[in-house]
Amino acid sequence: MTHESLAGRVVAVTGASKGIGWAVVAALTARGARVIAGARDVRGLSLEGAEFHTLDVTDETSVGAFAGAAVRAGVDALVNNAGVGSFQPFEAITVAEYRRVMDTNVLGTVLVTRALIPHFRERAAQGQGSQVVNITSDVSARTFAGGALYTASKYAGRALTQALAYEGQGYGLRVTEIRPGMVDTFFAGSVQGEAHKAGWLRPSDVADAVRYALTAPAHARIDEVLLHPVEQEVAF
Repeated sequence: MTHESLAGRVVAVTGASKGIGWAVVAALTARGARVIAGARDVRGLSLEGAEFHTLDVTDETSVGAFAGAAVRAGVDALVNNAGVGSFQPFEAITVAEYRRVMDTNVLGTVLVTRALIPHFRERAAQGQGSQVVNITSDVSARTFAGGALYTASKYAGRALTQALAYEGQGYGLRVTEIRPGMVDTFFAGSVQGEAHKAGWLRPSDVADAVRYALTAPAHARIDEVLLHPVEQEVAF
Protein backbone atom coordinates (compact mmCIF):
# COMPACT_ATOMS: atom_id res chain seq x y z
CA MET A 1 0.00 0.00 0.00
CA THR A 2 1.12 3.53 -0.67
CA HIS A 3 2.44 5.75 2.08
CA GLU A 4 2.11 9.04 0.25
CA SER A 5 1.27 12.13 2.25
CA LEU A 6 -2.30 13.34 2.62
CA ALA A 7 -1.21 16.81 3.69
CA GLY A 8 -3.71 19.41 2.58
CA ARG A 9 -6.53 16.88 2.19
CA VAL A 10 -9.78 17.17 4.13
CA VAL A 11 -11.69 13.92 4.59
CA ALA A 12 -15.08 13.28 6.19
CA VAL A 13 -15.43 9.89 7.90
CA THR A 14 -18.63 8.35 9.30
CA GLY A 15 -18.84 5.70 11.99
CA ALA A 16 -15.60 7.08 13.35
CA SER A 17 -15.76 6.30 17.07
CA LYS A 18 -14.19 2.82 17.09
CA GLY A 19 -13.13 -0.17 15.03
CA ILE A 20 -12.51 0.47 11.35
CA GLY A 21 -13.73 4.06 11.51
CA TRP A 22 -11.33 5.01 14.27
CA ALA A 23 -8.49 3.27 12.44
CA VAL A 24 -9.30 5.24 9.29
CA VAL A 25 -9.25 8.54 11.19
CA ALA A 26 -5.93 7.62 12.81
CA ALA A 27 -4.36 6.53 9.51
CA LEU A 28 -5.43 9.63 7.62
CA THR A 29 -4.42 12.13 10.28
CA ALA A 30 -1.08 10.36 10.64
CA ARG A 31 -0.44 11.16 6.98
CA GLY A 32 -1.35 14.82 7.38
CA ALA A 33 -5.04 14.91 6.45
CA ARG A 34 -7.57 16.95 8.34
CA VAL A 35 -10.48 14.67 9.26
CA ILE A 36 -14.06 15.63 9.99
CA ALA A 37 -15.19 12.59 11.95
CA GLY A 38 -18.77 11.67 12.77
CA ALA A 39 -20.35 9.08 15.07
CA ARG A 40 -23.40 8.68 17.27
CA ASP A 41 -21.34 9.02 20.44
CA VAL A 42 -18.18 11.12 20.28
CA ARG A 43 -17.79 11.76 23.99
CA GLY A 44 -14.15 11.59 25.04
CA LEU A 45 -12.83 11.22 21.51
CA SER A 46 -9.78 13.26 20.62
CA LEU A 47 -7.06 12.91 18.02
CA GLU A 48 -4.72 15.54 16.63
CA GLY A 49 -5.83 16.53 13.15
CA ALA A 50 -9.41 15.37 13.66
CA GLU A 51 -12.55 17.13 14.80
CA PHE A 52 -15.42 15.01 16.03
CA HIS A 53 -19.11 15.68 15.47
CA THR A 54 -22.18 13.84 16.70
CA LEU A 55 -23.71 12.14 13.68
CA ASP A 56 -26.73 9.92 13.17
CA VAL A 57 -26.49 8.92 9.51
CA THR A 58 -30.18 8.00 9.44
CA ASP A 59 -31.32 11.50 10.45
CA GLU A 60 -31.39 14.23 7.79
CA THR A 61 -30.94 17.06 10.28
CA SER A 62 -27.91 15.42 11.87
CA VAL A 63 -26.46 14.64 8.44
CA GLY A 64 -27.03 18.23 7.33
CA ALA A 65 -25.11 19.59 10.30
CA PHE A 66 -22.23 17.17 9.73
CA ALA A 67 -22.09 17.93 6.01
CA GLY A 68 -22.11 21.64 6.77
CA ALA A 69 -19.08 21.28 9.02
CA ALA A 70 -17.31 19.23 6.36
CA VAL A 71 -18.04 21.76 3.62
CA ARG A 72 -16.85 24.65 5.77
CA ALA A 73 -13.60 22.73 6.31
CA GLY A 74 -13.17 22.33 2.55
CA VAL A 75 -13.82 18.58 2.39
CA ASP A 76 -12.53 16.83 -0.74
CA ALA A 77 -13.29 13.21 0.18
CA LEU A 78 -15.91 11.20 2.04
CA VAL A 79 -15.45 7.80 3.65
CA ASN A 80 -18.80 6.12 4.34
CA ASN A 81 -18.03 3.64 7.09
CA ALA A 82 -21.04 3.71 9.46
CA GLY A 83 -22.78 0.36 9.58
CA VAL A 84 -24.41 -2.27 11.77
CA GLY A 85 -24.48 -6.06 11.65
CA SER A 86 -27.45 -8.37 11.97
CA PHE A 87 -27.62 -12.14 11.47
CA GLN A 88 -30.68 -14.35 11.83
CA PRO A 89 -32.72 -16.91 9.87
CA PHE A 90 -34.87 -15.41 7.13
CA GLU A 91 -38.11 -16.07 9.01
CA ALA A 92 -36.78 -14.24 12.07
CA ILE A 93 -36.26 -10.91 10.29
CA THR A 94 -38.54 -8.29 11.84
CA VAL A 95 -39.68 -5.02 10.33
CA ALA A 96 -37.88 -3.13 13.09
CA GLU A 97 -34.60 -4.95 12.44
CA TYR A 98 -34.96 -4.52 8.69
CA ARG A 99 -35.34 -0.78 9.15
CA ARG A 100 -32.44 -0.55 11.61
CA VAL A 101 -30.04 -2.30 9.25
CA MET A 102 -31.21 -0.77 5.99
CA ASP A 103 -31.52 2.72 7.43
CA THR A 104 -27.96 2.65 8.75
CA ASN A 105 -26.18 0.67 6.05
CA VAL A 106 -28.03 1.95 2.98
CA LEU A 107 -30.00 5.12 3.73
CA GLY A 108 -27.08 6.48 5.75
CA THR A 109 -24.77 6.20 2.77
CA VAL A 110 -27.36 7.89 0.58
CA LEU A 111 -28.00 10.79 2.96
CA VAL A 112 -24.38 11.65 3.76
CA THR A 113 -23.20 11.31 0.17
CA ARG A 114 -26.15 13.23 -1.23
CA ALA A 115 -25.50 16.08 1.20
CA LEU A 116 -21.94 16.51 -0.12
CA ILE A 117 -22.53 16.09 -3.85
CA PRO A 118 -23.33 19.78 -4.47
CA HIS A 119 -20.01 20.70 -2.86
CA PHE A 120 -18.18 18.11 -4.93
CA ARG A 121 -19.81 19.53 -8.06
CA GLU A 122 -18.60 23.00 -7.10
CA ARG A 123 -15.09 21.65 -6.68
CA ALA A 124 -15.29 20.20 -10.19
CA ALA A 125 -16.31 23.61 -11.55
CA GLN A 126 -13.11 24.95 -10.02
CA GLY A 127 -11.03 22.21 -11.61
CA GLN A 128 -10.69 20.17 -8.44
CA GLY A 129 -11.49 16.49 -8.03
CA SER A 130 -13.24 14.74 -5.15
CA GLN A 131 -13.53 11.19 -3.86
CA VAL A 132 -16.02 8.91 -2.14
CA VAL A 133 -14.89 5.68 -0.50
CA ASN A 134 -17.61 3.28 0.65
CA ILE A 135 -16.59 0.57 3.09
CA THR A 136 -18.96 -2.31 2.50
CA SER A 137 -17.94 -5.97 2.90
CA ASP A 138 -16.82 -8.96 0.90
CA VAL A 139 -20.48 -10.04 1.17
CA SER A 140 -21.52 -7.21 -1.12
CA ALA A 141 -21.35 -9.90 -3.83
CA ARG A 142 -22.13 -13.13 -1.98
CA THR A 143 -24.41 -14.37 0.78
CA PHE A 144 -24.91 -17.21 3.27
CA ALA A 145 -27.50 -18.79 5.54
CA GLY A 146 -28.51 -16.37 8.27
CA GLY A 147 -27.12 -13.43 6.37
CA ALA A 148 -30.05 -12.40 4.18
CA LEU A 149 -30.69 -9.02 5.79
CA TYR A 150 -27.08 -7.98 6.34
CA THR A 151 -25.84 -9.08 2.94
CA ALA A 152 -28.83 -7.46 1.24
CA SER A 153 -27.72 -4.17 2.77
CA LYS A 154 -24.20 -4.71 1.46
CA TYR A 155 -25.41 -5.68 -2.02
CA ALA A 156 -27.31 -2.39 -1.95
CA GLY A 157 -24.16 -0.56 -0.86
CA ARG A 158 -22.32 -2.02 -3.83
CA ALA A 159 -25.08 -0.89 -6.19
CA LEU A 160 -25.00 2.62 -4.72
CA THR A 161 -21.24 2.74 -5.13
CA GLN A 162 -21.29 1.66 -8.75
CA ALA A 163 -24.16 3.94 -9.75
CA LEU A 164 -22.44 6.90 -8.07
CA ALA A 165 -19.25 6.08 -9.96
CA TYR A 166 -21.11 6.32 -13.26
CA GLU A 167 -22.74 9.61 -12.30
CA GLY A 168 -19.70 11.09 -10.59
CA GLN A 169 -17.47 10.57 -13.60
CA GLY A 170 -19.23 13.56 -15.13
CA TYR A 171 -18.05 15.89 -12.37
CA GLY A 172 -14.65 14.55 -11.46
CA LEU A 173 -15.74 12.28 -8.61
CA ARG A 174 -13.70 9.11 -8.11
CA VAL A 175 -15.59 6.38 -6.25
CA THR A 176 -14.13 3.31 -4.54
CA GLU A 177 -15.66 0.33 -2.74
CA ILE A 178 -13.58 -1.28 0.01
CA ARG A 179 -14.70 -4.89 0.57
CA PRO A 180 -13.07 -6.43 3.65
CA GLY A 181 -13.58 -9.96 4.84
CA MET A 182 -13.40 -10.89 8.52
CA VAL A 183 -12.06 -7.99 10.61
CA ASP A 184 -11.32 -8.01 14.34
CA THR A 185 -13.62 -5.21 15.54
CA PHE A 186 -16.62 -4.73 17.82
CA PHE A 187 -18.87 -5.73 14.92
CA ALA A 188 -22.36 -7.04 15.72
CA GLY A 189 -21.77 -6.73 19.45
CA SER A 190 -18.59 -8.82 19.52
CA VAL A 191 -15.44 -8.01 21.46
CA GLN A 192 -12.27 -6.86 19.77
CA GLY A 193 -9.24 -9.02 20.46
CA GLU A 194 -11.06 -12.31 21.08
CA ALA A 195 -8.79 -15.34 20.67
CA HIS A 196 -10.65 -16.80 17.69
CA LYS A 197 -10.05 -13.54 15.77
CA ALA A 198 -6.26 -13.71 16.06
CA GLY A 199 -5.81 -14.41 12.34
CA TRP A 200 -8.43 -11.96 11.11
CA LEU A 201 -7.75 -8.64 9.43
CA ARG A 202 -7.04 -5.69 11.69
CA PRO A 203 -8.93 -2.39 11.37
CA SER A 204 -5.63 -0.86 10.31
CA ASP A 205 -5.56 -3.16 7.26
CA VAL A 206 -8.85 -1.70 6.07
CA ALA A 207 -7.66 1.81 6.89
CA ASP A 208 -4.59 1.20 4.77
CA ALA A 209 -6.84 0.23 1.85
CA VAL A 210 -8.76 3.47 2.29
CA ARG A 211 -5.54 5.42 2.31
CA TYR A 212 -4.43 3.61 -0.84
CA ALA A 213 -7.59 4.70 -2.65
CA LEU A 214 -7.26 8.28 -1.47
CA THR A 215 -3.63 8.59 -2.53
CA ALA A 216 -4.02 7.13 -6.02
CA PRO A 217 -2.72 9.56 -8.65
CA ALA A 218 -5.32 11.90 -10.11
CA HIS A 219 -5.46 10.00 -13.40
CA ALA A 220 -6.23 6.68 -11.67
CA ARG A 221 -9.47 5.46 -10.09
CA ILE A 222 -9.43 2.52 -7.68
CA ASP A 223 -12.82 0.94 -8.38
CA GLU A 224 -12.69 -1.58 -5.54
CA VAL A 225 -10.37 -3.25 -3.08
CA LEU A 226 -11.20 -6.79 -1.91
CA LEU A 227 -9.15 -8.06 1.01
CA HIS A 228 -9.32 -11.12 3.26
CA PRO A 229 -7.30 -12.67 6.06
CA VAL A 230 -5.39 -15.65 4.70
CA GLU A 231 -7.27 -18.01 7.01
CA GLN A 232 -10.64 -17.12 5.50
CA GLU A 233 -12.00 -19.30 2.73
CA VAL A 234 -11.17 -17.84 -0.68
CA ALA A 235 -14.21 -15.88 -1.81
CA PHE A 236 -14.91 -13.36 -4.52
